Amino acid sequence: MKSTIIAVHDRSAAVYDNMSILIEYHGHEVLFGLAYEYLSAGSTVLDIGIGTGLSSYLFYKAGLKVYGIDGSEKMLDICREKGFTTELKLCDLVVDRWPYEDAKFENTMACGIFHFFEKLDTFFKESSRVMKIGGTFSFTVMVSENGLLNYTDTDSGLSIYYHNDFQITELINKHGFEILKCVMFFVYKTPDKKGKSMFRGYLAKKV
Repeated sequence: MKSTIIAVHDRSAAVYDNMSILIEYHGHEVLFGLAYEYLSAGSTVLDIGIGTGLSSYLFYKAGLKVYGIDGSEKMLDICREKGFTTELKLCDLVVDRWPYEDAKFENTMACGIFHFFEKLDTFFKESSRVMKIGGTFSFTVMVSENGLLNYTDTDSGLSIYYHNDFQITELINKHGFEILKCVMFFVYKTPDKKGKSMFRGYLAKKV
């Protein structure tokens, strides 16, 4: 049985890229900008929760080989049609051991997915396992401006989770990373631009 998260993303797959434009979502550009000076053409990046491929297309344009995993087959179908990835795999990001061997990738990234999950330990553990020493891990989290831990999105019914800097620092230290950079940015909640959500983008290095 599909999880609610996957079902919601299956339904939104066809409009995801256009909606990202309407709400002025630039998380993928933020992460690419943070990581750019550490990237090398011909190296690899694993896009965790690749979706339609919006998040890693700039990495491809910079000459990297893009691999992607996601739980939504419909999202992966759209990404596959764009024709820029080296390999795509359907994968339960939380439950499964990711389908790659240890130390396969020079870089990993997770753009716009962590706020769908309360616990992030698996993401950091598996990212560390599949990465080479010295590789970069870029990711975004949603940040609460008033101390909230989570809320329920009225349109999708999904629980949305905030992750603060203390939580991220704990995960970074536990799983063998160090933070190189971070930056705050906002995203409009809806196309009418009546509300904003705050995000933080991080760049970490495996040590």
